[in-house]
Amino acid sequence: MNLTPEMKAQLQEQKKQCVFCKLISGEMEAKKVFEDDLTISMVDIHPAIKGHITFMPKEHYPILPYLSQEEFKHLFGIIPQLCQAVKEAMVTTSINVFIANGGAAGQQAGHFLMHLLPRENGDGFFNFFWKPKETLEEEKLKILQNNFPIMMGNHFKRNPMSWHTGTGEMVSYLQDVYANEIILYEDEQALVVMPKKGVVKGHIQVYSKIEEKLIENLSINEAFHLFSTASLAATLVFEGLGVHGTNIILKSGETDDNPGGKLCINILPRMAEDGLNNSLLWQPKEPSYDLDSVKSRIKDKTWKVKYKEEKKKVEETVVESKVIKIGSEEKKSNNGVDEIKEAIERINN
Repeated sequence: MNLTPEMKAQLQEQKKQCVFCKLISGEMEAKKVFEDDLTISMVDIHPAIKGHITFMPKEHYPILPYLSQEEFKHLFGIIPQLCQAVKEAMVTTSINVFIANGGAAGQQAGHFLMHLLPRENGDGFFNFFWKPKETLEEEKLKILQNNFPIMMGNHFKRNPMSWHTGTGEMVSYLQDVYANEIILYEDEQALVVMPKKGVVKGHIQVYSKIEEKLIENLSINEAFHLFSTASLAATLVFEGLGVHGTNIILKSGETDDNPGGKLCINILPRMAEDGLNNSLLWQPKEPSYDLDSVKSRIKDKTWKVKYKEEKKKVEETVVESKVIKIGSEEKKSNNGVDEIKEAIERINN
């Protein structure tokens, strides 16, 4: 998105007090495992699980929608390589990527970041082992079904993809998803559905249609498209359902909470005091093992992580404001600018 001078000034003031900006600059010591021109990754000093790292843009942004298109593609484009490095270092079969956007979603840092959690069956991490129970009202479901294809159409106008011509073919390993869930959108690489019963109302799932299933098998462009679709789904529920925040949780590989091993990104709309943080978030704790040893193992595998595509200057297209109706209310969406400002204020407070 385009930042106004006022927003840029506000970010600069936030940056002065940001702990992560101090870690990035070297003012505070960080256990870095990867770094390039735009991004940095470090071992979490209060890990949820052994091998837990954080990954973030070097520039200070409070939430995901603030990233420029170049930074977004760079950040998410190298996620597959970074996930592979972590899995190899920790000798695990699976991985999660966890994002919290907004205080209601459990965001504690004022600097946007992602958590990468190496996983395997029987690892004892049950925070993403949820019990679906909520159903979205039919009227609101129709709003999402009508608006998401429009959002994706605008996305492809801004980011033309030579492979995109329509919905693509049904993939066999997602047959149960086609049969049992409500389809919101589909193209050649992604299938977006709403579970008939979700963790929370408005729970959306974005499945990769790439047959290899695992996140590390995606190319830069494939990862960019998958996470772009998930990010737009988060914007959809944020604006369309009027929620206070969102969680974006990628599951890749077979674990106790992902028995089929499908590559899927879950988008959870969040409301203040909805109680989900009690089970979703982990409590900070001192590890019983040597973090420097973990840092060394992961760093030894990240030397080959590299953004391999040429960076191209892309002109951003301003999307015309649309009206999303919920009940009798009308809500204008100016690319989420008003909502994002409110989100920043919530984080600061």
